[in-house]
Amino acid sequence: MDDLVGNIISKRFSRARRFVTVVVIVLVALQVVSFFVLHDHFTGRVFSEWLPELLLIALFTLLVGILTLFALERTQDNVRKDVGQVVGRELHDLKAANDRALSLQHMASTLSATLSFDRVVEQALDVSSLALAEMGIPRESLVGAVFLYEEGALKPIARRRFLGDDGNRVIAGKQGVIGAAIRQAEPVITNNPQDDLELQVYEAFRECLTAVCVPLRAGFQLFGAMVIGTDTAVHFDRDHIDLFKAVGDQTVIALQNAQLYQRLEAEKQRLIEADEEARKELARDLHDGPTQSVAAIAMRVGFARGMIERDPARAREELLKIEALAKQISAEIRGMLFTLRPLVLETQGLGPALDALLRRYSETDGVEMRLVGAENGRLLSKSAQTVTFAIIEEALNNARKYSRATLIEVRLWKAEGLFVAAVQDNGVGFDTYDVSRDYSTRGSLGMVNMRERAERIDGSLRVESSPEIGTTVTLVVPLDKHSASIDSEESPVKESHLIDAGSSNS
Repeated sequence: MDDLVGNIISKRFSRARRFVTVVVIVLVALQVVSFFVLHDHFTGRVFSEWLPELLLIALFTLLVGILTLFALERTQDNVRKDVGQVVGRELHDLKAANDRALSLQHMASTLSATLSFDRVVEQALDVSSLALAEMGIPRESLVGAVFLYEEGALKPIARRRFLGDDGNRVIAGKQGVIGAAIRQAEPVITNNPQDDLELQVYEAFRECLTAVCVPLRAGFQLFGAMVIGTDTAVHFDRDHIDLFKAVGDQTVIALQNAQLYQRLEAEKQRLIEADEEARKELARDLHDGPTQSVAAIAMRVGFARGMIERDPARAREELLKIEALAKQISAEIRGMLFTLRPLVLETQGLGPALDALLRRYSETDGVEMRLVGAENGRLLSKSAQTVTFAIIEEALNNARKYSRATLIEVRLWKAEGLFVAAVQDNGVGFDTYDVSRDYSTRGSLGMVNMRERAERIDGSLRVESSPEIGTTVTLVVPLDKHSASIDSEESPVKESHLIDAGSSNS
């Protein structure tokens, strides 16, 4: 027991004992005075006659006082003992709560310092073992595992005291304590893990007498479950269950971070591959287009130089052909530059950029192209306009390559807080089901790129087509997240900061 509490109890009982002693002395004195007054003035009895009575009454009072002091002494000992037990329990609970808080803090620190999910789930099992240590059970008695879904089945990712091939066995997670915990979205305790329909698959759990299953989920997204068992029968109270739930929540956060990191790495790799593909495509376009044309110009210039003196008229014809070829090369290069970086998009916006793109495609392909609602392009923020332009450009390229259309129309409009863009052609169309089913084996990634770009601006993409009718690609973007007003609300300080950050990264 804490010395401060013991000193306070001793002081209080010392005061009580002093008070009882004073009261007894006062009572004895009052008794003596009362006898003298009563017998000398009223009864007339002599001192020797009433002295024995006075002594008996005084002795009785002293005896009562002594018994009272003895009772106070015993009571003090009992109070010290009871308070010591209560304080001891409180200190034990406080220390346990402090250990839990420190362990959770350490787990959170591990979570923030690493993107390794394996390290975090190992830490989760370490923290869970605190519940056993609080009950006087060695942490080495813990049998545990973190199960994650893999191809529709639960597989143990992190394990403690698993034996033999337990680490390679998978379960459905639909029966027993695991199934109950997943259905209820709450921790479930079993005192018969050796008879559990799914836990008994693992040899490690067959020796356990108590086990608790904690579901790992975030909202409606289910990741798996964590099972903690011990070969000693224990009673997990509400504090232990809260600890397990907190550990489960931290584990889910770690899993989400790990998945996010994996997706970012995959996106990074995809961007690298897309950049490499763009470089290869540009190299092919330069080789097949301007490079060949420049070589032809060089040949024709040499031929024209030799014809100047012999046949001036024919030399002039060759020079006219060279001039036309040079203009063609210039147009091709301008088209490539427009594809790489459409300056009109940056300076004038989405509508003028699409108008320029459609005119260039129309001149190149001889296909009628229309733009309706160009002014609605100003509804989007600059970043959303850039992404939308790339999506529409990809849709137009698909229509030019495969549709055999005579008319391609691009329409932009606003509908109930949404920006909508549609690319429609009157071409041969296709069966969307067959294309979607076999898309993984197709060479082009145009549709995948369009959908991924749409997701970047919180949009959705819909493709409608059928043979002999034509194709319509529709993009929908929420204006509450990507309207032009978002750009205007950004402060100059923030914009300059972003520019500086971009410069430093480059």
